[in-house]
Amino acid sequence: MSAVEALHEFDRSLREVMQTTQEYPEIVERARPLLKKLLSAPHLLPEEYRRSRPDKYRQYLLYKPEDEAFSVIGFVWGPGQTSPVHDHLTWGLVGMYEGAIAEKRFRRLDDRTDPARAVLQEIETVYARAGDISFVYPDQADIHQVYNPYEEVAISIHVYGTDIGKRERHVYDLQTGAIRPVVTKHENEQPIYSARP
Repeated sequence: MSAVEALHEFDRSLREVMQTTQEYPEIVERARPLLKKLLSAPHLLPEEYRRSRPDKYRQYLLYKPEDEAFSVIGFVWGPGQTSPVHDHLTWGLVGMYEGAIAEKRFRRLDDRTDPARAVLQEIETVYARAGDISFVYPDQADIHQVYNPYEEVAISIHVYGTDIGKRERHVYDLQTGAIRPVVTKHENEQPIYSARP
């Protein structure tokens, strides 16, 4: 099965899940095996998109249906690269395609009355290798930081319940507690793969 065929099958299967529930924990639980299958597709991220850059990770829009019900993103992590601590404000799955990454997970301890500040507590660090899948969703499991502590490039495939490259969300400063709005745009405006069969 080609990458585009695998993505179209993933689209159909994920829509079945999304039509039967709106509960984020249930969506990620039922979508997890769908992403596991997608991760087995060869050449999901074409060769020209697999190069890291020296200053920060790369974020490529692989697939997005016309209704933007979800998006599939390829992240390329060079050695030592890290994301800021951030949230998503939607459900998401993080699947390791190649290599390995680490993910620090956080929880908020404050009462959320100040929209510009947060008190975070690190819960755990999870190490993921090819085939492993983790998840995010508000409010219980939405804040994390992803990084590549290894010497090899890592590629992760993320699925979100919206086009995350257009979604305003937040980054968190662990030292000061400051919260800052952010939109993490994709490196490409058009998806690598068409949503039309």
